Amino acid sequence: MHVRVSMAMTADGKTADEDGEWFPLCPYERQRIYSHMSWSDAIIVGAETVMNTDISFMPPGSFGRPIRAVIDPSLRTDPSKKIYTSRKGSVIVFTSEKSYSEKADRVESLKKVGAEVVPLKESEEGGRIAVEEILAFLKKNGAEKILVLGGGRTNYYFFRNNLVDEYYITISPILLGESKYTPVSGGSFPFPGIKLKLVEWKICECGEEVVLKYAPLRRP
Repeated sequence: MHVRVSMAMTADGKTADEDGEWFPLCPYERQRIYSHMSWSDAIIVGAETVMNTDISFMPPGSFGRPIRAVIDPSLRTDPSKKIYTSRKGSVIVFTSEKSYSEKADRVESLKKVGAEVVPLKESEEGGRIAVEEILAFLKKNGAEKILVLGGGRTNYYFFRNNLVDEYYITISPILLGESKYTPVSGGSFPFPGIKLKLVEWKICECGEEVVLKYAPLRRP
C-alpha cells in the first residue's frame, strides 16, 4: 500500500483562513489535485475538511473510483454535503462504535444518501480512530494507492504512525496571518521532528507557486 499526502499552504504556513475557507487560486494547482485524485484508489479526508469544503472530492469525469473515505469519529458531517450527494461513487464514513450506536438517526441519514457507515474501535487515546484500521479496511476493498487530503489533524496521525510515502506541498504567494489551520496539526513531534527528504521541486506553470515533493524518512 502506498500513501500520498497532498496539501497547499500559504507563504506563512496556513492551509485555510480562520473560518476554514480555502480553495486553489491557481488553475494549475487545481489540475495537480485532480491528477492526484485520478492516481488514487481511495481518497481520505477528515470530518472538518468535509464540513469546510463542500466539494465532491472526485476528479472531473470520474465515476465509481476512487473510493472516498471520511474519518468522522463523532458523526459531525452533514449528509447534504456534495461528497455524499454527488453520487459519483462509493463513500465510506469511518466512525466510532460509540457514535454509531448513539447517533442512529445520523447513521440512517448518511445511509439514505448512499454512504456506507463503518464503526471502528476508538484508539486507546480516545476520541479518534486508528488510521491503520482504516487503511486495512480499504486494502480489503482493493485500494492500494491512498491519497490523504487532510486536514492537518488527519495528516498528523498518518505522519505520526510512519504511514506516509510521499508528501506534496504547494506554497502559494499569499498571507493569511493567524489561523489554526496548518498542514500538520493536532499534535507535535519532539525536536527535531520528522525528517523529510526533498525528492522534487519546481516553479508552477503560473510562475508564482512552488511545488515540493518530499519522502518522509521512517522513524524508529
